[in-house]
Amino acid sequence: MAYKLYTDKANKFNCNIEVEGTSLAKSQVRLVIESDEMTYMFKGSIQSNGECEVTIPKTKSFLSEGTIGNMRLEVIADDVYFEPWTSDFSVVTNKKVTVQIAEQEEEKPKMKVQVAEQKEEPKVEKPKVQESKVVKRPSNVLTKEDILKKLLGK
Repeated sequence: MAYKLYTDKANKFNCNIEVEGTSLAKSQVRLVIESDEMTYMFKGSIQSNGECEVTIPKTKSFLSEGTIGNMRLEVIADDVYFEPWTSDFSVVTNKKVTVQIAEQEEEKPKMKVQVAEQKEEPKVEKPKVQESKVVKRPSNVLTKEDILKKLLGK
C-alpha cells in the first residue's frame, strides 16, 4: 500500500527508531520524496525515547494530486548512513468539493388554445303543405265562395 501525502493539509511522518552503538542525540533523520520530476528532502527530529517525526508541508505547491513516486527514511548515526524504511507514495487531496450544475431550461412561451364545441343547429323542418289546400288561383277560390262579391259590395 502506498503512503498518502496530502495536497491540502500538513503531513506528519512518525516512526520509532532504535540505534545501537551510538546515542540518538548524535543521530540525524530525513525523509526523501522522489517523483519523476523532482526530489525533495525534509529534516526530522528524533526524541530521546526514539520517536521520530518529520513534518512535510501541504504538497499543493510542489506536488500535484495524482503524483506518485518513492519515499525513504534516511538515518545518519555517527557518520554512518542507514536507509531503514522505503515506500511508494501517492498524492491525494483530503477535502474535495464537487459542483455539478444542472442544465438550465429555457422558458419558452406557452400558448393554450381551447376550442369551443361546435353546436349543431336545430333542424327546422318546413311544414308540409298538402296539395289539396294549395290555392292555384286565388281569384277562383274567392269567386266560388262569394267572398269576392261580399267584399266588393255587390
